[in-house]
Amino acid sequence: MVNRRKLMLSHGGVRIYHSWKGARALTWWYALEPGHEAEGGGRDFDIRKLPEAFLDGLDLDMARVADAAETLKAYERMLDAHRQALRRAIDAGHDFEASVARDHRRSGGGVIGWLRGVMGR
Repeated sequence: MVNRRKLMLSHGGVRIYHSWKGARALTWWYALEPGHEAEGGGRDFDIRKLPEAFLDGLDLDMARVADAAETLKAYERMLDAHRQALRRAIDAGHDFEASVARDHRRSGGGVIGWLRGVMGR
């Protein structure tokens, strides 16, 4: 059973959750509410789009390795880098609500916004 309420980080009174697509947590996407389904409501964000000051010096990607044990270690290192970037953002007072709303307005609301645009609604 997939735990859809999985908390990524709780820091400084801010709670960040994994964002999901089907039964899988997405690699770089996080949500402001538990059980968030990607492309379904505009409550998620791509960590790579945080301001550079929060990402500086961190490797947000996961090195590909052949060994399963090493892959798990690489994944944990990547998640640690994500947590560090999120802590930096929270400590600096980053407004996740405002940036999520701004990003979703820019993208036109994701797939739903794109479909509305195509259909002229």
